[in-house]
Amino acid sequence: MPIYLNNLKNNLLFEFNENFQINGLDNFRKNLEKNYFSKITFRQYSSHSESVNLVIEMDCNLSLVELLYHFNKGNWGNFKSSKSTLVNEVKILCELNDFTVDIEEFSINLKDTSIIIKKNYNQSIPEQFESIFAGIGSHYVHFTRGLTEIPYEIYISVFEETTGKYSSLESQCDEAKYENGFLKFWGMYYDSEEDAVIYDLENLCIISGELHLLNL
Repeated sequence: MPIYLNNLKNNLLFEFNENFQINGLDNFRKNLEKNYFSKITFRQYSSHSESVNLVIEMDCNLSLVELLYHFNKGNWGNFKSSKSTLVNEVKILCELNDFTVDIEEFSINLKDTSIIIKKNYNQSIPEQFESIFAGIGSHYVHFTRGLTEIPYEIYISVFEETTGKYSSLESQCDEAKYENGFLKFWGMYYDSEEDAVIYDLENLCIISGELHLLNL
């Protein structure tokens, strides 16, 4: 069945482990809050003996166009500084612990939309975070339908299964196959649409198709 906004968020939850300690997590949060002008919440995370997958929720009091302005100026995220990238922040967490730390999901709540980024392969979100927002900037005019309607949720990313069907991924995937997957298809929720629609980045257009949640 197609997935809707509430169903999507409910299906992305993990069991929260309050007793599991991650060294450096507080500094990690503070650095993200400083670099992204945001309030950071670790909504929950799943833990295993050799790895921890964080689920991060960011509340940022900017509109999407304001965020893109600061991103392009090099302020939001401070990507121009080699000491302030998300990649390096996650790397520090891994060095401070005896297990691998990764980001399973990164949600950014803005004044006019929410962006949900789902892991494609190991370390895919930290590695591709800058590219994702560069892509949002370059496609802004197209997915806002000529600046006439901003989607209230952007889901990154979805993958084509068969003709007319698109799925989000619930497990880590082969890196070679999905390394560019963040910039192929996105799920979009508009007030003017009853269901989610698919934005095709290659062809700069919104296409028809059902969006399904794929549990692997």
